[in-house]
Amino acid sequence: MNFLLDQEHQAIFEKAKAYSLECLAPIALQLESDEDLLNAKMKEMAEHGFYGLGIPTEMGGKGYNYLQMSLVYEGLAHGSGIMSFLLQLQNNINMEIATFYEGIDPEILKVVPDLACGNKTTAFALTESASGCDPSATNAYAELDGDVYRIHGTKDWITNAKGADYFNVMVKDGKDNKNMIMLFVPADTKGLRYFENRQRMIGNGMFVGGLEFDNCVVPKANLLSADGFKEALKAIDVARVFTPAIAIGVAQHAVDSVCEYLGQRESFGKPILTNQGVQWQLAEMATKIEAARCLLYKTAAVMDSGEPVALTAAMNKLFATDVAMEVTVKCAQLFGAEGFMKDAPIGRAMAVAKMLQIVDGTSEIQKIVVGRGIARQYLPRR
Repeated sequence: MNFLLDQEHQAIFEKAKAYSLECLAPIALQLESDEDLLNAKMKEMAEHGFYGLGIPTEMGGKGYNYLQMSLVYEGLAHGSGIMSFLLQLQNNINMEIATFYEGIDPEILKVVPDLACGNKTTAFALTESASGCDPSATNAYAELDGDVYRIHGTKDWITNAKGADYFNVMVKDGKDNKNMIMLFVPADTKGLRYFENRQRMIGNGMFVGGLEFDNCVVPKANLLSADGFKEALKAIDVARVFTPAIAIGVAQHAVDSVCEYLGQRESFGKPILTNQGVQWQLAEMATKIEAARCLLYKTAAVMDSGEPVALTAAMNKLFATDVAMEVTVKCAQLFGAEGFMKDAPIGRAMAVAKMLQIVDGTSEIQKIVVGRGIARQYLPRR
């Protein structure tokens, strides 16, 4: 496996990083609360070719593989971890509609070109307030009634709940059935409404709220998958490739920023960056970031190969997000009082790192996945 990027891969990363530092970083604070500005920047990112990354070219997308997509999200995270997160979430759902589901209705596939160029947006409705990291605890359900499904229940913590044109919704196949199905639900469907933008430590420019399904009727043809739980786990594995890429970009930018700051600021007659104690901290942080980057590249390669990726993806998510949290906290300390200011970028970086430790399965969930995977290799089969 070659861990050295060729010129094409390096160009993909540099384009994303340059755009983010020029167009997102200067307004990162405003993006925290201005929903209209955030949406405008999302459209701008579509114009710059950052949408439709994993959608095949014949369907209007870029046809990128997982490594190429990871490089985009790592690069964008240098200027805004939140915008990189929101973009990868959007692209993931669009890619899944275009490529994941077998036997999908041709009418649904007709929306893919609009998704690939950013004309239409999507959201993934999986989480519920009582289920958290356990998708099997879903309570929302759909009942088949002739040629239609009638959906009942609520979803929570849905990113883009307000602005999406379509939703991928995981529900039980009947009120008392444990089997899960995935349905494609247009946002203007009668009986569907969004509610409550949940205020968070970071990223309040993006709408994250709930969905209520009150006898929401969609055609039977809108069934994306009869095995929704399997599809949800597959989607989570995809997220565990890209969330670490964002974490690495956030951590690397924190180190870059603090090095620039410490190189210019003098203490006791010399730049703080020349202090050996500081350099040792930077050495530890840089080494962990590079190790996380190598694990990311391996995970992307496994995903591209089609081999089982769940265990590697969980390691990837666990290590990279924990590194990002550790690095941003240490960089905040090195910034001193400047890092403690309310509008300091390093504070937002810490909040993004904490968010990344929680979304797509907490660090504790990753440890369960990895631990069980290790145990299965040594326990006798039953």
